[in-house]
Amino acid sequence: MTLSRDYLAERKQFGRELSSFQALQFKLADMASELTAARLMVRHAAWRLDQGDPEATAHCAMAKRFATDMGFTVCNEALQLHGGYGYIREYPLERLVRDTRVHQILEGTNEIMRLIVARRLLAGGVIESLQ
Repeated sequence: MTLSRDYLAERKQFGRELSSFQALQFKLADMASELTAARLMVRHAAWRLDQGDPEATAHCAMAKRFATDMGFTVCNEALQLHGGYGYIREYPLERLVRDTRVHQILEGTNEIMRLIVARRLLAGGVIESLQ
């Protein structure tokens, strides 16, 4: 997030800083919102796990799937904002895009996380947000 914010503040196009364009401001706002939602979901799942909640596994699966998908989406949007510079190895964004993509696969693919949640729901598990 800060990489993109700083880049938009320093880069100019049409005689204006990129950060002055409303569409790019909206993109930054969406990225911040998605990261915040993902962090909250992970913290909520961790809390349920700490409490010994029987639904903790489903919540952890939802949080893992959502956080890794949002992490990749946000990095991909940042890559779009940075243009060609986002692909250059000297810029940290290139590594972030690569790393967030692999997290969708490690520790159980996101498709497996979906299966865990769906099976719990179909078995009559109660996930509070769906009541």
